Amino acid sequence: MIHSRIEPVVDPQLPKEQAGFRRGRSTVDQVTLLTQDLEDSFQAKAKAGVVLLDLTAAYDTVWHRGLHLKLLRTIPDRHMVNFIMEMLSNRSFILQTSDGQRSRLRRLRNGVPQGSVLSPMLFNIYIFDLPVTTSRRYGYADDLAIMLHQPTWKAVEEGLNQDMDVLAAYLRSWRLQLSTGKTVSAVFHLCNREARRELEISVENKPLEFQQAPKYLGVRLDRTLSYKQHLDEVRAKVTARVSLIRRLAGTTWGASAKDVCGWLGQLAGQEWSLWKRLCRWMAMSSL
Repeated sequence: MIHSRIEPVVDPQLPKEQAGFRRGRSTVDQVTLLTQDLEDSFQAKAKAGVVLLDLTAAYDTVWHRGLHLKLLRTIPDRHMVNFIMEMLSNRSFILQTSDGQRSRLRRLRNGVPQGSVLSPMLFNIYIFDLPVTTSRRYGYADDLAIMLHQPTWKAVEEGLNQDMDVLAAYLRSWRLQLSTGKTVSAVFHLCNREARRELEISVENKPLEFQQAPKYLGVRLDRTLSYKQHLDEVRAKVTARVSLIRRLAGTTWGASAKDVCGWLGQLAGQEWSLWKRLCRWMAMSSL
């Protein structure tokens, strides 16, 4: 009920690059947007660098006082803001071990409830004022990425390093923790002579890991956007599950091929369309 009341007011104020849990937006949109921008850099014969940011326990580290301030900026009704903050502030927990021992009652002073329909919107509000960067930004809740293309690698590295300093300072000021161990950089270009080129990006004097083919929102992106590695991973996953179906759905025993496909198809995630094709093929084979 609260979500439906505040969504029409909050959604227009969120930046367009933030697509997380918003009506009519999805992970597919963000992956398509990023890859299209990379394709445009290929057409311009430019060199593109990407940094995929990882936040440590993003939802659990939301600073309540900071969230209160940003709610007041985005929601004109103070009574609604106070009601939301009252919900967040009166939360506590007790830890109980397997042998029956219990800890004392502890109050949660940070974070938004995991699994709540309201939490993604509250997090979007919390980071709605991300600072302006030279790089283009892409966001899906706490999955953030920046991309910059320039004529030279030196310009790419300088721009990304400056933007990472700006973002790191913002995250630190609002008590969000950037995981430098999981934040990675990558390059995208069509020059095979520079296939081994790596970016030198650092945050607070800590170098970021470089990956040849990082995964963004479930899609493996290689240097030339051939998607070969991603398709190989999908094929291996589907092959393993097809083998499982063959063992479970016999011609004279066990569940029918249609029932097993419907049950296991949910596990395929983004490859659901492949499962529907397999279901039709197995149905035809059983005739």
